[in-house]
Amino acid sequence: MKLKKVLSTLAGICFAAIMAISPYQVQAAENLEGESVYQIMVDRFYDGDSSNNATGEAFRYTENSEEDFRYMHGGDWEGIIQKIPYIKGMGYTAIWISPVSDPQLWGVPDSTGKQWPTAYHGYNVYDPDRANRYFGCEDEQASKEKLKELVDVCHENGIKVILDVVPNHVGDYLQGTGSNAHYLTLTDALKAGSQVEPVAPYNNVSWYHNLGDIDFSIEHPHCAETTAMLESHDLGGLDDIDFDNPEAKQAVFDSIKGWFDYTGADAARVDAAKCMSPQTIHELQEYIGVPTFGENFDMCVDFVSEWVGDDAEDGMLDFPLFQAVVNDFAYGQNFDNIDEISLKKIFDQDILYGDNVNQMVTFIDNHDRNRFLTEAGGDVKKMQNALTFIHTCRGVPVVFQGTEQNRGNANGQSINGIADTYNRWCMQTKDANGNVTADYFNTDTDTYQLIASLNVLRSEYQALREGTQREMLSSPHLYAFSRRMDTGENKGQEVICAFNNSTTTQSANMQIRAESSITPGTVLVNVFDENDTVTVSPDRRVNVSVAGNSNKIYVVKGEIVPMEYVYVTFTVNNATTEWGQNVYLVGDCAELGNWDPELAIGPGSCPDYPSWVINAALKAGTEVEFKAIKKDAGGNVVWESGANHSYTVPDAETADCTISWQ
Repeated sequence: MKLKKVLSTLAGICFAAIMAISPYQVQAAENLEGESVYQIMVDRFYDGDSSNNATGEAFRYTENSEEDFRYMHGGDWEGIIQKIPYIKGMGYTAIWISPVSDPQLWGVPDSTGKQWPTAYHGYNVYDPDRANRYFGCEDEQASKEKLKELVDVCHENGIKVILDVVPNHVGDYLQGTGSNAHYLTLTDALKAGSQVEPVAPYNNVSWYHNLGDIDFSIEHPHCAETTAMLESHDLGGLDDIDFDNPEAKQAVFDSIKGWFDYTGADAARVDAAKCMSPQTIHELQEYIGVPTFGENFDMCVDFVSEWVGDDAEDGMLDFPLFQAVVNDFAYGQNFDNIDEISLKKIFDQDILYGDNVNQMVTFIDNHDRNRFLTEAGGDVKKMQNALTFIHTCRGVPVVFQGTEQNRGNANGQSINGIADTYNRWCMQTKDANGNVTADYFNTDTDTYQLIASLNVLRSEYQALREGTQREMLSSPHLYAFSRRMDTGENKGQEVICAFNNSTTTQSANMQIRAESSITPGTVLVNVFDENDTVTVSPDRRVNVSVAGNSNKIYVVKGEIVPMEYVYVTFTVNNATTEWGQNVYLVGDCAELGNWDPELAIGPGSCPDYPSWVINAALKAGTEVEFKAIKKDAGGNVVWESGANHSYTVPDAETADCTISWQ
């Protein structure tokens, strides 16, 4: 039996039982190491309460044009609450939701005089201290209560909540620079509902730098001057808060802390982190008292690492690794080429993150980048390979809503750079009247099921959550690493992961790491196919063969079976064979092929001929009937004579059953 099926089945059981089980106890997190995160852009997730939808021209249902994607679409916190079973069915332990503060509804006119709505994503803040009325409701207190309800429901279901916080800026209100900085007036022919300035006291012009926009064309190479520019200029016109102003700094810090104190949310993602000093964000992290990770939209490890550590943040969004994943998995570039952004090049610099390397936040796409599937030309196998990679490599994996539905950008359109358009489609497609024409909450997609299996695997193996990662092989199209627990109760637990990014099978003979406790003769089994095993040679090497755009995840045989299954070692004595024959088991349950010789488990290994060893994962407490058979490459079958063997599976982690061929 393939363990992928077992893991998916278990995930399905969890999904069905979610609302019936006892409440979980969510422990306060010192950091996010070991978590698995689902990223939600609230407005584009699910409309659970249509009464809070924006009215008039700020709102649209359709997603037919680039312009459509700039408007609000109705998703809200109630919608997330209603979809908790869908999220939990994938095994996520945390969600990351877009900013919760009340947003700027309309931006200032652009160079053509056009006013665009800016509210749906929440990064253009109007009132930092008020809960988003479009995600909650118009009543200020009731809106806060709805956000707290979301956090509470998540905690009841064992899911942590990460709030996206925006300390660097508010919306784009101020015009002019220096002493000429000013707000527009209501007489400037603005759209109804326009806020001409942020709510008091955030409307104090002296709280902002007023130096104009960041010039990203001169950002590289990074130096003291360019870093100062990033910290003191507007990000795309968004009014940049001056943290040298103590009143402004305290107001922003107090506002953010207030959301965590009130809701009990568990962690923060810090927007535009590279536009603030690492020291300032560290102060914020200490002040609000929860783990944080920031956004440093940069592919330079040396620069990103400045925001990680004891005097900075716990972790960062791993943009350098993201770019390597796109290059190597979507484009099929050389894993081993250190002259480009590749896995080899990025992982070789992990030392710069120190002890925080497992708190780096990994992803294959997000709300600011093209969907991975678009970059991969629609190749789902490439996307699933990349998803398996981020769920097994070091760091905290994040998956952006909808990736599990096998969709790239909407309407087949790509975006250039950061753009709030085709990559941010809704999880339901609607016509102009709000009628649902397509739904993307399908729990049967192969990618949804794969993610569920991967998260079960992460829950079973501490090494995949917290283990040390060490490279085992780096070649143009085959990359392999080990994740090992070097300390603690599970010291020695190890998972070996190999990835192929080409269209053809790649094979290699790999040396087991010197740090490993895996000994010669140890059998390693592929967690997604228990019939796929490799044996460690006397010189501690293994032969690995990986099909095109796929992977192998190996563990020590006997360690992968979920708790309600028992790993039974069957020994068949006196099973003499002719050349080309192998020994299999077949029986009266699905795990033993339901008496179908084509589905029999095996072939067995033969360490002591004519004794054969075959392993099976069987449900504890069940009684099975079975026989041994001999098969050759031509499909010819020789059955045992006599009565069926009978065996009751004990309630234990492992068991043994020995029979003699009859």
